[in-house]
Amino acid sequence: MSARSSGLVAAAALPVPSSSSSAAGGDVPRPPPRRRAASVAGQQQTRQEFGNGHTPRRSLAAVNDSGDSCHLRIVVLTGQSLAKKDIFGASDPYVRIDLNTINGDINIDSVLTKTKKKTLNPTWNEEFIFRVKPSEHKLVFQVFDENRLTRDDFLGMVELTLVNLPTEQEGRTIGEQSYTLRPRRSVGSAKSRIKGTLRIYHAFIRETREQSEPSSGNSDGEWEHVEATNAGETYAQPHPFPTGGHDALPAGWEERQDANGRTYYVNHTARTTQWERPTVLNSHSSQSTDDQLASDFQRRFHISVDDTESGRSARSTGGEEEPLPPRWSMQVAPNGRTFFIDHASRRTTWIDPRNGRASPMPNQTRRVEDDLGPLPEGWEERVHTDGRVFYIDHNTRTTQWEDPRLSNPNIAGQAVPYSRDYKQKYEYFKSHIRKPTNVPNKFEIRIRRTSILEDSYRIISSVTKTDLLKTKLWVEFEGETGLDYGGLAREWFYLLSKEMFNPYYGLFEYSAMDNYTLQINNGSGLCNEEHLSYFKFIGRIAGMAVYHGKLLDAFFIRPFYKMMLQKPIDLKDMESVDTEYYNSLMWIKENDPRILELTFCLDEDVFGQKSQHELKPGGANIDVTNENKDEYIKLVIEWRFVARVKEQMSSFLDGFGSIIPLNLIKIFDEHELELLMCGIQNIDVKDWRENTLYKGDYHMNHIIIQWFWRAVLSFSNEMRSRLLQFVTGTSRVPMNGFKELYGSNGPQMFTIEKWGTPNNFPRAHTCFNRLDLPPYEGYLQLKDKLIKAIEGSQGFAGVD
Repeated sequence: MSARSSGLVAAAALPVPSSSSSAAGGDVPRPPPRRRAASVAGQQQTRQEFGNGHTPRRSLAAVNDSGDSCHLRIVVLTGQSLAKKDIFGASDPYVRIDLNTINGDINIDSVLTKTKKKTLNPTWNEEFIFRVKPSEHKLVFQVFDENRLTRDDFLGMVELTLVNLPTEQEGRTIGEQSYTLRPRRSVGSAKSRIKGTLRIYHAFIRETREQSEPSSGNSDGEWEHVEATNAGETYAQPHPFPTGGHDALPAGWEERQDANGRTYYVNHTARTTQWERPTVLNSHSSQSTDDQLASDFQRRFHISVDDTESGRSARSTGGEEEPLPPRWSMQVAPNGRTFFIDHASRRTTWIDPRNGRASPMPNQTRRVEDDLGPLPEGWEERVHTDGRVFYIDHNTRTTQWEDPRLSNPNIAGQAVPYSRDYKQKYEYFKSHIRKPTNVPNKFEIRIRRTSILEDSYRIISSVTKTDLLKTKLWVEFEGETGLDYGGLAREWFYLLSKEMFNPYYGLFEYSAMDNYTLQINNGSGLCNEEHLSYFKFIGRIAGMAVYHGKLLDAFFIRPFYKMMLQKPIDLKDMESVDTEYYNSLMWIKENDPRILELTFCLDEDVFGQKSQHELKPGGANIDVTNENKDEYIKLVIEWRFVARVKEQMSSFLDGFGSIIPLNLIKIFDEHELELLMCGIQNIDVKDWRENTLYKGDYHMNHIIIQWFWRAVLSFSNEMRSRLLQFVTGTSRVPMNGFKELYGSNGPQMFTIEKWGTPNNFPRAHTCFNRLDLPPYEGYLQLKDKLIKAIEGSQGFAGVD
């Protein structure tokens, strides 16, 4: 889902050539390739005829629990009386079909039909088969007019629920249905006129449905018994659309549209998005949301805390063994396993009363490469004949593939030390920060909670001797009594960063990829005449946070950290920020750009004001060719990330450099700088695993996937954060867990796909939150390759 602020650089996306018929080998492909189905030319709408002479396109998405899933046949037949979009009075329509969840509207799979040229009454006759859960899924049909140079025009949509669709049976004729195209939701005044109808055939496939569902005598038969329409079948009606007249949005909410024209809502307070329109009634829970956000921020920790905790853990496990509590004793069972006796209550247990952990099974092998500790009481680990590890719970006499230690928060926290030199870099960094001299022993900050940004700006900006900001911070909130021993300062940084980086103030905006990574708003000067002094103030606050070991409640795009380190920005950095831009530039890089008739001049639209920007002197008269396209791409990236925000970034670095010497932070890379400024989260591996999709031949119980999660379980929080950065572009986990990860097209779960050979390193696609994982021959090889890929992602093409 694109979260680009409305009106900002609307014309920045580069044009791409149109896709032509799929038969020609020399035709120019469209840069973002579409997944099309083979056309079913001349077929009628009976079930038998749909199945003759071709193989329909099947859904690539795997339904995790197939207990109530079934196969659904969809045939997109024709469109009638569509709206005219082209200047010559026609359209080039195609249909996009999205399989979404009903709850949350999360996209599971998408397919597209072929494009029919210059017609308002297209005939597709293309068949698709989806694996669906009728009670949980829905289909959204969107009709678009394909454009060569601009974004495809929206022609209308149909939303189809699946709970009452007919089922194909031998000797039974199921007719197609005609649906009126509707505008997108919650669009009171549509930007373009919607008209026309879409004819579709839809029915469940009986063979697959009978095999996948238990014959319980309900559900299917009851639904199919209703035959009341003229066509002899009942069919799902499109989901009703609101007709406008909504009340005003609650405070802190904004209505936007994604790249496909769907309306969604942004909660700037919680930094979340949702499809449902918020109301004043359900916004009363904002206080509990704020509390949850504050709790989430408190769970992040600084690298110095991480080092202290790991040292404390190491000290607690070493040295002499701790004695048992009074009236406890320890003995060895006949099978060789240690148990403990509580003489006070006259009971025995496998749990060690000193640490609350079960004693190990006598035949339990301990791995030296990733010591995860003993299994819980009564559990045993064994190896299947195919090499996969499974676990036996002798307490309940059950077996499972999942490691029970995933549920142990002690193990899911800090595990083995991380071998990378980040901690050493941090210690070097701390030792070279100059301590202030001839200053008071504390700097008092008295502010009001209701105007924390204005008060903080006034106090911090008025300081001329910046060494004062390096002394102990003494924060007091007006009307509140208490002593600040660090907690109030930490709360001040948290509350202030929430205000500073709020897009409502126009200084920062969300990236085009999601709603939780920020970038500088190049139009900030139009929102605030004093914007440069505010950026200097924000730079000072960021420097103070780093100096005092505090954290900011914000995550920035990768190029922002690179600019702080004065490192060059390359094309790979574009993908994690704006996929459309990246795909356009990649197409230019890999093809002859002369067909696009581009020049070294770009159109820019800032708050409705259109202007042209020459990438070099006289650029409007210089054509882009194969010989100079690399220079063109470099200049576009320079303009997109650096030139447009040069003044703002210079002011930010001026403020940051007054607290932290800029040459000192150059020992970090851009990923480490994010961890330094924004902290390391305690990542829940179990939640991560439960919200992961698998593609290719991989599935949850595949031996490669088992090895992968075993490696992740053995990682420290820092290494898990680096893995998350490697795949998604940021170390931040959304407030509600991995289920709310965002990609280029909206909600996009963490995905692992089979790819390559054992000689390859894993590679990542940050716009899709996807890890391409080769089928390695052993666990140690997988873990070694994964670590090298994460640590060396700047040294080879590991991220694209």
